[in-house]
Amino acid sequence: MKIIVYILAMLIGITSINADALTKTSNKKKSKVESKKITPVDPAYVIGIGYPTIIMAINSVKERKDTVLKANNKPFGWQERVGPWYVVKEGKNIEWAFTEGGHYAHPSVIKRMIDVGSTDHLNVDMAFRCEAEIKTDCVKLLSEFKEVNKLINKVYQKKFITSPDGEAVWKGVDSLE
Repeated sequence: MKIIVYILAMLIGITSINADALTKTSNKKKSKVESKKITPVDPAYVIGIGYPTIIMAINSVKERKDTVLKANNKPFGWQERVGPWYVVKEGKNIEWAFTEGGHYAHPSVIKRMIDVGSTDHLNVDMAFRCEAEIKTDCVKLLSEFKEVNKLINKVYQKKFITSPDGEAVWKGVDSLE
């Protein structure tokens, strides 16, 4: 009988040691896991519509004093005018393009930041919202803007090509307007 009690005591002791060891190991693993670092993004470099509806966006942008209205114009980079547009320039690099009644994808808004840098960089960033009834029209409009953005990149990337002596090779126009 003493032997059975002794064996049971040893098994209980071993079990508690293993449980204790497992608990310590799992605690160590938890403490070694580092949380992901979140890098805040400067809002000046994030493009977004910033308004819950297109109507609110157009009304707010029209009322601002730091914007320039180009009524009945076409968005930057468009070679042919398709449908009526209401274009607003905000500062040097930001353009708002609102479709007007009669446009196949009305109502829609596209906000683009087009930054042609002075030292070999070009950045075209875009936010898009379309509330047209036919969703394929929204897809078509987004596709057209993506193509225009590619054209802007093609035209302006030539601006940064230099000869071996560092002189600009491209002597073309500086604007697609």
